[in-house]
Amino acid sequence: MQRTRAFTLIEILVVLTIIATLAGMISALVISARQKSNRTECLHNVRQLVGMLETTGASRYPKLAGPALILSLVQRGEIQGRDQLDLLFCPGDPHESLRDAGGEAAYEGLRAETGGLAHLTSYAARAMTDPACIVSKSPSRSVVLIADDSEDHHDGKGIVVGLTGGVAKFRDKVDDYGLARDTPLAVGSESDREELRCLRAD
Repeated sequence: MQRTRAFTLIEILVVLTIIATLAGMISALVISARQKSNRTECLHNVRQLVGMLETTGASRYPKLAGPALILSLVQRGEIQGRDQLDLLFCPGDPHESLRDAGGEAAYEGLRAETGGLAHLTSYAARAMTDPACIVSKSPSRSVVLIADDSEDHHDGKGIVVGLTGGVAKFRDKVDDYGLARDTPLAVGSESDREELRCLRAD
């Protein structure tokens, strides 16, 4: 009579360790792919928003600051409907979304000048109300017009910026700004990055 050989505890633990390692690697790949996808979509959104601001009929940007500058596109009817309103939110933003803002209804009768609109977009915009920050539609050099309002949209790795001229770029906190990975990256007058100081998130 032939005896069946059972697996030893060590063999079972080795197999479980291999499975756990493979699962961890696959999980890391999925997370990385999702982050890249979110970043790509965010770059697209910012490029679209900057393009709309640049091609409006007026010769100057609206004299508005922060979210109001971006939301002036909704007020003028250049952004309408769910698909276009989704442009106002970075897909990597863990705190704000069109649904959280109240859906399409939140934008009905919108008056960009009223203030208190930060929850209606994921993006900060240039303060065109501050004489030191005003730029023309054809500046002599590219400047940041729109950016993520927080670095947490991209897991603390950096932010997406939209430059005059319709260019959108991802600025890595370490490679582009020379900051340590754990150093907070802020937009606004308190930012230690000069190109982000003229942005307003609220």
